[in-house]
Parts: sequence; C-alpha cells; structure tokens
Amino acid sequence: MVKKDKSLISHFSELRQRIVNVGVFFVICCLCFYPFRNNLFEFILEITRGSLNLELIAIEVASPFLAPLRLVLFVSFLLTIPFLIFHSLSFMSPGLYEHEKKFIYSRSIIGLLLFLLGLAFSITIVIPNALYFFESVSPDSLTVTTDISKYLGFIMTITASFGIAFQVPLIVNALIYFDIFDKAKIKSFRGVTLITMFFFGMVLTPPDVISQIFLALPMYLLFEIGLLLSNEKKKPSS
Repeated sequence: MVKKDKSLISHFSELRQRIVNVGVFFVICCLCFYPFRNNLFEFILEITRGSLNLELIAIEVASPFLAPLRLVLFVSFLLTIPFLIFHSLSFMSPGLYEHEKKFIYSRSIIGLLLFLLGLAFSITIVIPNALYFFESVSPDSLTVTTDISKYLGFIMTITASFGIAFQVPLIVNALIYFDIFDKAKIKSFRGVTLITMFFFGMVLTPPDVISQIFLALPMYLLFEIGLLLSNEKKKPSS
C-alpha cells in the first residue's frame, strides 16, 4: 500500500513537472516573439492578403496592441504543441506495450505533419482565394475595410480549423486499427460522412460558403486517403 502511494505521488510529481516544462516553453516562445509582434503581423497579412485591395482599421483603441499580441500567443501555442506531445508520450510510455508505442509514436508524428500541412494549406491557398472571391463579387466602387481584430480572428479560426480537420486520416486509421469499426462498415457511411464534413465546415469556419467548401472537400478527400491507407489487424486463426 505504501509502495503504491509512493508510486502515485511519483507519477503526480512527474506530471506536474512536465506541465510546468510545457508552460515554461510556451512563455519562452511568447517572450521571443513579442519584440517582433508587429513584423509577425505584417508577415501574416502579406501572405494572406496578397495583392488584394484590403484595408485594415482599428475600431478599438487597444486593437493595434492586442491584435499582434493575440497572434504571438497563437503562434507560441502552435509551436508548443510538439513539445506538449513529446511530454505526453514520455509520460504515458512506461504503461504502453511495444506495439502500442510504435502505433502512437508514428501517428503522433504523422498527425503533427498533417496539422502543419493544414495550416500551410489554409494560409497559402484557402484564405487568399476566399478573400479574392469576396473582392471579385463586390461592386467595383466598394473598398473592403475590416477591423484588424476581426481579420486576425478570421485567420486564426480558419488555420486552426484546417489543422484539426487534417487529422481525419488518423481518426479513420485509429477506428480501423482498434477494431472500433471495420473498413467495410466505414465505407458504407460515405454519404453520411460527406454530409458530416460539410456540417463541420459550417461549424468550424466563418459563415461563408467558400471557406466551408474549402474545408469540407479536403476533409472528405483525407477521409478517403485514410481508408485507402488503413489496414485491419489480422485476427489470429483459431
């Protein structure tokens, strides 16, 4: 009983230390990016806006300070995710079987790469094309002007949504690998899946059709890729 209590205390101490390490890493990232917050904001603006005639204004007095600060916190959080995954896996590792470690470690790396791919896809393709569409359908005499906080919120929502949405192949793979659903059963839900993707596109993105389509269609394509690359575990013969 005493050994069990000591082991439990040891686990809690390790967990607390790892949480502190992740928190410290996040703070360090924030401190490193803070002096360059305006440069970072201008960089993101240049990538997403491109050559479009989009003017940004600050409705609130504190917006010129708070908007770049929010971006610093957002970027720091994204950079902290790999560090968080590393500590989470290190904490769980002693209680996992070897095949479970291989599965979780490999999928964690793939998931991180898919998340980064989703971010890059949204920033370089989705957002510029969505903005271009909105400008192309607006009257020629109209100049699009938006608040910097709302514009940044739009970018952060889109990028985070695509980063999460690009995890679909891993979800499909895990459902098949752990025998939650077999491959044939998931294939039979293709129609429902497509409708669900559009529902998530509606929920996760701002209320415009272009962003929703740009999210839903890649999600469904990733769903099909997840099916294609997933194999059911061979059941031992009796």
